[in-house]
Amino acid sequence: MKKLTITLFLFLGSMSLFGQDFQSIVKSIEKGDIAAIEPKLEDLVDFCFNDDQDLLEKPEFVVKLKSTIETIQPKSSEIMHVADSKSDAKYVVAKVIAASGENYRMFVYTEGEKIIEVRINKE
Repeated sequence: MKKLTITLFLFLGSMSLFGQDFQSIVKSIEKGDIAAIEPKLEDLVDFCFNDDQDLLEKPEFVVKLKSTIETIQPKSSEIMHVADSKSDAKYVVAKVIAASGENYRMFVYTEGEKIIEVRINKE
């Protein structure tokens, strides 16, 4: 029983830290603080905004993401779902509310410690 309790405690603790990391990523994107997530970006990032999808090198991705944030003008965000796979892949789905009141769904996919994909689609 003691081993089960310790295992459960360690598992929940790691999930909590994982969720906090995604919280900081989502909030940084919401606030347009790309410098905060830039070190976490893979060299090539798959980016999708509505129907526009591209595999971009990090500098190009940063420019496109900044442009998207300026277009949307996020007012708030809320994490809807966080998950991971048996490999080291993890993702978060967040709802982003624009200044105009429009709703967007944001998907951030990571492998290891690196962000490899960001999708933002109007709901």
